Amino acid sequence: MTIPPSPLPARTAAAEDTRVKRLSFAFPFLRNGQGAGSSATHFSDEHEIYQRLANSESAGAYLVGRLGLWHGGIHITASGFGRHIDLAAGVRCIADGEVVAFRINRSNPTSKRPGNREQDATVAEYSTGFVLVRHTMAFPTGKTLTFNSLYMHLMSYDDYRKPKHVSWMKPAYWPQQWEVTKYAQDLPARGRRGQTAAQFKQGLRVRAKPNGRILAILPQGARVTLDSTKNGWGKLKAVELNGASLYPSHIDGYAPSSSISNGWISLGQENGGPLVHETMPDDIFDTVQVPGTPIPIKAGDLVGHLGRYDRLEPGCGPNSQVHIETFTPEDIDTFIETCCDWVTHHGPHKDDWAPLGLPAEPTILRIASGTTLYERQGNTFTCGVDPQARKTGLVQTYAMPVLGRDKDRTYTEPEVDRDARRPVNWWNVKSVDMRGNPVEGWVRDFNHSPGRVTREFPQKWVDFKCISEDHAPTNTIFADTANWIDFVTAPNASGAASRAKLSPTMQTVYDSIFTEGHGEQAAIQLRDLSAVSGDGYPWRMQAASRLIVKHESEWAVTEKWAALFAALKEQTGAAARLDEEKKRIENLIWWEAVSTKLPEFCNTSVFHINPLAIVANFGTAIRLKCSHCGTDLVVTPNLLKEIFPRISENNAERFADPLTFAFAKHKINTCNRVSHFFGQCEVECAGFTTFREVLNYTDGDRLWNTYRTALTAGLRRINPTWTQDEIESFAKQNLTHNDSKLGQVLFGDSQHPDRDYRGRGLLHVTWLTTYSDYKKASGVDVVADPTKLQNDPCVAADSAAWFWSARRINTPADANNARRVTHPINPAMKDFSRRKEAAKRAFHFINKGAQNCRENWDLNLTPENGW
Repeated sequence: MTIPPSPLPARTAAAEDTRVKRLSFAFPFLRNGQGAGSSATHFSDEHEIYQRLANSESAGAYLVGRLGLWHGGIHITASGFGRHIDLAAGVRCIADGEVVAFRINRSNPTSKRPGNREQDATVAEYSTGFVLVRHTMAFPTGKTLTFNSLYMHLMSYDDYRKPKHVSWMKPAYWPQQWEVTKYAQDLPARGRRGQTAAQFKQGLRVRAKPNGRILAILPQGARVTLDSTKNGWGKLKAVELNGASLYPSHIDGYAPSSSISNGWISLGQENGGPLVHETMPDDIFDTVQVPGTPIPIKAGDLVGHLGRYDRLEPGCGPNSQVHIETFTPEDIDTFIETCCDWVTHHGPHKDDWAPLGLPAEPTILRIASGTTLYERQGNTFTCGVDPQARKTGLVQTYAMPVLGRDKDRTYTEPEVDRDARRPVNWWNVKSVDMRGNPVEGWVRDFNHSPGRVTREFPQKWVDFKCISEDHAPTNTIFADTANWIDFVTAPNASGAASRAKLSPTMQTVYDSIFTEGHGEQAAIQLRDLSAVSGDGYPWRMQAASRLIVKHESEWAVTEKWAALFAALKEQTGAAARLDEEKKRIENLIWWEAVSTKLPEFCNTSVFHINPLAIVANFGTAIRLKCSHCGTDLVVTPNLLKEIFPRISENNAERFADPLTFAFAKHKINTCNRVSHFFGQCEVECAGFTTFREVLNYTDGDRLWNTYRTALTAGLRRINPTWTQDEIESFAKQNLTHNDSKLGQVLFGDSQHPDRDYRGRGLLHVTWLTTYSDYKKASGVDVVADPTKLQNDPCVAADSAAWFWSARRINTPADANNARRVTHPINPAMKDFSRRKEAAKRAFHFINKGAQNCRENWDLNLTPENGW
């Protein structure tokens, strides 16, 4: 008997998209390559940065400057921390956003550096160049925070033209133009009567496409803006002829400006030189530019290079530096409270993260003050004979993905903890005791005692604290200008540095960092926050990084600076250096010029956030490097679209971050491993287009012949009394065109009626036993709701990576053994050739020729490995 097909379900309104857009974050500089010929790499550990900053930068720390002035950002100098970073790679944007304002110096402004008895007055250069980037963070659904990052004292246009900098990339937001040079000597073709063009009509051909039909000729001296470039050709976006006219392609033709719309020009060389050279519009320099349409920029994109900022003290030499700060004009205190409240109520419930499109795993390890660090012997952990000696004296946080990269700093217990319902980890951490002495030991990330160790979500803004009190009438840390002058002239005088002299804001800052003592030297302690402790680490600097302080911006209100200098002159007498400093500040300030076009800058008092701290909190969770060659393995939407031509824009966006997180968690962290994983995805989920096995058979005989054994077992489970003939008849007549029922027969279970455990997710995890194993390992109940594997990108990515790890597929992947990679996933080796070709394609886009992985891949393309 044939059962009539079920009617199509009624259409329902599209579900509301509750996903929040995740910002990518990156530290604003790259680490120098380790060893000769090594390329620059990303920083991932804030502890490394703070330690090197403290040991190399004597001024420009967050919150307090060296003279007791307010300082809302951090300084990086070429002679200090710059020794540890790739200066040629430049300063990088800390998060996805959009450029809303910038200023480019054609050449550096100068100050007159006063002389002394031993040296004449000299010229000191300084940069007023900057870029301002707006970022918008969303969490939870419907809540946003807009914040800004500022990069100040950037390199001037003329400095980029110097021989040592000429090869350095310029920022993409610069309004770049190209000018047709004297080496472009194309002429219009002869006319119908053989007439030729005069020599003054030389220029550069514009073509309909690269090497295509000639449209017209640009005269020498014309300037163009390009829409895009491709293989040595540039597509025109705008043209400035500077009073000249286009030349026609033929001498007796006519070339209106519209004829070269969307045309292409060669960017190569001919006649002994370049056809075009890079230039800039003259009116772009030395003024604050606010683009009518903000310019998109990504985390890690170049914003500029360290520019000149020479000090005015006699005898000082050239100095290059950048000032980086982050701030928001919005009510961040309320935003953080909302975030914390959501995490408190929903964080432990993994299902609640799925609608937001966010991973449901914490990424931050927090060790509270007063926590005893354990000793380790083998796989046994104990408090030791003197646990008090290893009790922490402050709060410490670590990014678990960073700690987890060092196998000597983590240990996973072999059995799942019944209370935690997950494998519990031990972590090796460093801290200081109550006296500030270094301590090191192990903590358990569940039920650690004595003390408290927790796994936290970055959305909780772990240990960040907002401070909003009255601050100084001038830009100092003191309650009034007279107290500041006393401190500057005699910092060690009795009472000059006391807590009582500080502004209410800085008193709260001090109390938040220094919890003991009476504060007699408070201003000196704040000034010296970067001082290292006994283990060479600036713990106070890291503690201060979590303070979010409301204060008037130092880039606004010249009147406050004027009042400060006037008071100082009155106390110390007129000085040429003070006059030069005052002129500098007047030239550096930009706030008013921006506020006239961007209303969010109408209020000059804003919350300042340490730029390193916000990156450390939100950014390190999705850093992934190849452990063999150092290649960046972070999965991006563009990478997925390159490997899988049929993937939708939506799926590329949805799966990029969850895949990176899953790869890091399950150690799929080499070029080979990621490439082979994607090779299997090409077949199992049809290149990220199908996340549920389709069981829609149309031929009953074919169905029976394919699944005879499984159909017999399934139908006998449901109907134990049926004969073999009844089973065969029912299968052929009732299970064709019946995807749902066939799934329950083949992949169902008596204890879970109306559900089936068919292949789902990226690698089509199949069978109840596998679903149950994943539930046990992850805590995600895919047994009660198996559709999570197909509907939730985080669960789909994590379950596939877990299956890969549980079946130990990393080993054959590293050996490039395609046969042994495929067999645990599909023993029938279905579409083996497609899997291999996709793995090759993925390796090409992921590895980009980096050794040693490239050599290993090529050497193992052997018949024995299935190639």
